[in-house]
Amino acid sequence: MGRLTTSSGDCAWQLRERNILGRSRKCTIQLLAPSVSGEHALLRWAGGHWHLQDLHSRNGVFVAGRRLAPDERFALGPGAEIGLGEPGGLVLVDAGPPDAFAVPEGGREVLVAEAGLLTLPDPSDPATIYRGPHGWYLEHAGNVREVHDDEVVRIGDVAWQLALPESLPPTAEATEAPRKIADLRLHFAVRPGTEYVELVAFHGASALDFKARTCHYPLLLLARERLRHGRLAPAQQGWVLQEELLMALQVDRNQLYVDIHRLRQQFAQAGVVDAARIVERRPGTRQLRIGTAHLEIVQLDRPLASG
Repeated sequence: MGRLTTSSGDCAWQLRERNILGRSRKCTIQLLAPSVSGEHALLRWAGGHWHLQDLHSRNGVFVAGRRLAPDERFALGPGAEIGLGEPGGLVLVDAGPPDAFAVPEGGREVLVAEAGLLTLPDPSDPATIYRGPHGWYLEHAGNVREVHDDEVVRIGDVAWQLALPESLPPTAEATEAPRKIADLRLHFAVRPGTEYVELVAFHGASALDFKARTCHYPLLLLARERLRHGRLAPAQQGWVLQEELLMALQVDRNQLYVDIHRLRQQFAQAGVVDAARIVERRPGTRQLRIGTAHLEIVQLDRPLASG
């Protein structure tokens, strides 16, 4: 994702979709050099590139030593050297598109989204922020709500200021369509009488082998419920009350939330673009379900390998 540093590397900033550079406290990136104006320059993402523009500063904006003309908008490449008021001083070390990140109170380390998921830590229940069909959503403690750029949310004892880009990620050039949860065919191999579950996800000609993990067992129960509802309309299939699922699993809600978080991370790391939808929650209810209707469950006959 977009990242700006000083030439010395002493300071670094994750870039929002739109960044104001200057000496004012209101600036996205505050620079205190005396040659810098209060609101000196605009650095924003548009059309697949970062663009720099002088905001009618007193001492000008420079790129690779050249001063930009008034109102000129200059497209930057990776490694571009930028100067405010004088040549140089800043470097665009990463020219990738903006991604979600969160800034904690108290100056602790900024958290950046990984594989489309932004995770805010909590001792028992990490919060997950992900892009939905109509914006960004926060899921925490079994509840889902919409969140917005620059909003402050409190998770545990920490308040986080969110940076959530409005623009969509660029379309990848690939030989097959992007992997989405609803298009995956999930194959569960289950050892009867145990919670041992192997999981393989098929997408076109490719297979994602997630092997056996403890977090697959809650997903298996949700898969069984969706298969049981196969004659219902797709929008009505598979919804389960969280309390019923907890009783079936014989775990507390914190363990369930941790398992759901691990499932989402697993699919995100495998390149599934909407990994958060592996477990969906119905807004305004305590219901959840597995996010795909393409499901297979078979029994394993081979014994467990002895160690």
